[in-house]
Amino acid sequence: MKPRVIVGLALIFGALAAIVAFTISGNASLEVKVDELLRQQRSGIDQSQKVYKLTGSVVGDSIRYDAKTLNLQFDIVQDRETLANSLATPPRVTVLYRGARPDTLAHEANAIITGKVTPDGKFAAGSSPDSLLLQCPTKYEAAAEAKP
Repeated sequence: MKPRVIVGLALIFGALAAIVAFTISGNASLEVKVDELLRQQRSGIDQSQKVYKLTGSVVGDSIRYDAKTLNLQFDIVQDRETLANSLATPPRVTVLYRGARPDTLAHEANAIITGKVTPDGKFAAGSSPDSLLLQCPTKYEAAAEAKP
Protein backbone atom coordinates (compact mmCIF):
# COMPACT_ATOMS: atom_id res chain seq x y z
CA MET A 1 0.00 0.00 0.00
CA LYS A 2 1.02 3.52 -0.63
CA PRO A 3 2.06 5.66 2.34
CA ARG A 4 -0.67 8.18 1.54
CA VAL A 5 -3.38 5.52 1.85
CA ILE A 6 -1.94 4.28 5.13
CA VAL A 7 -1.85 7.82 6.58
CA GLY A 8 -5.41 8.47 5.37
CA LEU A 9 -6.72 5.26 6.96
CA ALA A 10 -4.88 6.03 10.20
CA LEU A 11 -6.48 9.48 10.33
CA ILE A 12 -9.96 8.06 9.72
CA PHE A 13 -9.59 5.36 12.40
CA GLY A 14 -8.10 7.90 14.82
CA ALA A 15 -11.04 10.26 14.30
CA LEU A 16 -13.55 7.42 14.80
CA ALA A 17 -11.78 6.33 18.00
CA ALA A 18 -11.87 9.92 19.32
CA ILE A 19 -15.60 10.25 18.55
CA VAL A 20 -16.37 6.97 20.35
CA ALA A 21 -14.25 7.96 23.37
CA PHE A 22 -15.89 11.40 23.71
CA THR A 23 -19.37 9.93 23.32
CA ILE A 24 -18.80 7.31 25.99
CA SER A 25 -17.24 9.75 28.45
CA GLY A 26 -20.00 12.32 27.83
CA ASN A 27 -22.73 9.80 28.68
CA ALA A 28 -20.97 8.27 31.66
CA SER A 29 -22.64 8.73 35.00
CA LEU A 30 -22.17 7.05 38.35
CA GLU A 31 -25.24 5.23 39.58
CA VAL A 32 -25.76 5.79 43.31
CA LYS A 33 -28.50 5.44 45.90
CA VAL A 34 -29.33 8.10 48.48
CA ASP A 35 -27.30 6.57 51.32
CA GLU A 36 -24.19 6.26 49.17
CA LEU A 37 -24.43 9.86 47.93
CA LEU A 38 -24.84 11.14 51.50
CA ARG A 39 -21.90 8.98 52.66
CA GLN A 40 -19.72 10.54 49.96
CA GLN A 41 -20.78 14.03 51.08
CA ARG A 42 -19.92 13.28 54.71
CA SER A 43 -16.51 11.87 53.76
CA GLY A 44 -15.63 15.06 51.88
CA ILE A 45 -15.44 13.61 48.38
CA ASP A 46 -15.64 16.36 45.74
CA GLN A 47 -18.93 15.73 43.94
CA SER A 48 -19.17 19.02 42.06
CA GLN A 49 -17.83 17.78 38.72
CA LYS A 50 -19.36 14.31 38.67
CA VAL A 51 -22.59 13.39 36.92
CA TYR A 52 -24.66 10.98 38.99
CA LYS A 53 -27.66 8.81 38.31
CA LEU A 54 -29.42 8.97 41.68
CA THR A 55 -32.12 6.43 42.53
CA GLY A 56 -34.59 6.42 45.41
CA SER A 57 -38.23 6.84 46.46
CA VAL A 58 -40.11 10.14 46.51
CA VAL A 59 -41.29 11.58 49.83
CA GLY A 60 -44.81 12.77 48.98
CA ASP A 61 -45.17 15.59 51.50
CA SER A 62 -41.94 17.24 50.30
CA ILE A 63 -43.15 17.93 46.72
CA ARG A 64 -43.18 21.65 45.89
CA TYR A 65 -44.02 22.89 42.38
CA ASP A 66 -44.29 26.41 41.01
CA ALA A 67 -46.21 26.29 37.71
CA LYS A 68 -45.15 29.82 36.75
CA THR A 69 -41.40 29.21 36.98
CA LEU A 70 -41.58 25.44 36.34
CA ASN A 71 -39.42 24.85 39.41
CA LEU A 72 -39.98 21.48 41.04
CA GLN A 73 -38.43 20.39 44.32
CA PHE A 74 -38.89 17.15 46.24
CA ASP A 75 -36.99 14.81 48.55
CA ILE A 76 -36.04 11.21 47.95
CA VAL A 77 -34.99 8.49 50.37
CA GLN A 78 -33.13 5.21 49.85
CA ASP A 79 -36.18 3.06 48.97
CA ARG A 80 -39.87 2.41 49.77
CA GLU A 81 -39.01 0.22 52.76
CA THR A 82 -37.00 3.04 54.33
CA LEU A 83 -39.96 5.34 53.86
CA ALA A 84 -42.46 2.88 55.34
CA ASN A 85 -40.40 1.48 58.22
CA SER A 86 -38.56 4.55 59.48
CA LEU A 87 -40.03 6.05 62.64
CA ALA A 88 -37.67 9.02 62.55
CA THR A 89 -37.00 11.12 59.49
CA PRO A 90 -34.90 8.94 57.17
CA PRO A 91 -31.83 10.38 55.43
CA ARG A 92 -32.94 12.21 52.31
CA VAL A 93 -31.67 14.23 49.37
CA THR A 94 -33.49 17.27 48.00
CA VAL A 95 -33.90 17.16 44.21
CA LEU A 96 -34.22 20.32 42.10
CA TYR A 97 -35.78 20.04 38.64
CA ARG A 98 -36.86 22.65 36.11
CA GLY A 99 -39.68 21.58 33.82
CA ALA A 100 -43.26 20.40 33.77
CA ARG A 101 -44.37 18.35 36.76
CA PRO A 102 -44.57 14.68 35.73
CA ASP A 103 -47.96 12.98 36.23
CA THR A 104 -46.30 10.04 37.97
CA LEU A 105 -44.65 12.20 40.66
CA ALA A 106 -46.30 10.88 43.82
CA HIS A 107 -45.51 9.51 47.27
CA GLU A 108 -43.29 6.40 47.07
CA ALA A 109 -42.71 6.75 43.32
CA ASN A 110 -39.42 5.22 42.22
CA ALA A 111 -37.17 7.96 40.86
CA ILE A 112 -34.08 7.94 38.68
CA ILE A 113 -32.54 11.40 38.41
CA THR A 114 -29.47 12.25 36.36
CA GLY A 115 -27.63 15.39 37.42
CA LYS A 116 -25.05 16.96 39.72
CA VAL A 117 -24.73 17.83 43.38
CA THR A 118 -24.99 21.58 44.05
CA PRO A 119 -22.62 23.36 46.46
CA ASP A 120 -25.34 23.40 49.14
CA GLY A 121 -25.76 19.59 48.95
CA LYS A 122 -28.95 19.43 46.89
CA PHE A 123 -29.21 17.41 43.70
CA ALA A 124 -29.87 19.38 40.50
CA ALA A 125 -31.39 17.32 37.70
CA GLY A 126 -30.03 17.89 34.22
CA SER A 127 -31.92 19.62 31.43
CA SER A 128 -32.40 16.64 29.13
CA PRO A 129 -35.89 15.08 28.87
CA ASP A 130 -34.72 11.83 30.49
CA SER A 131 -32.99 13.45 33.48
CA LEU A 132 -36.05 12.72 35.66
CA LEU A 133 -37.68 9.31 35.29
CA LEU A 134 -40.47 8.17 37.61
CA GLN A 135 -42.42 4.98 38.13
CA CYS A 136 -45.45 5.27 40.38
CA PRO A 137 -45.71 2.01 42.35
CA THR A 138 -49.49 2.06 42.74
CA LYS A 139 -49.94 2.34 38.99
CA TYR A 140 -48.30 -1.05 38.42
CA GLU A 141 -49.39 -2.98 41.52
CA ALA A 142 -52.96 -3.54 40.26
CA ALA A 143 -51.70 -4.86 36.92
CA ALA A 144 -49.35 -7.30 38.68
CA GLU A 145 -52.14 -8.57 40.96
CA ALA A 146 -54.52 -9.10 38.02
CA LYS A 147 -52.18 -11.62 36.37
CA PRO A 148 -52.86 -15.26 37.37
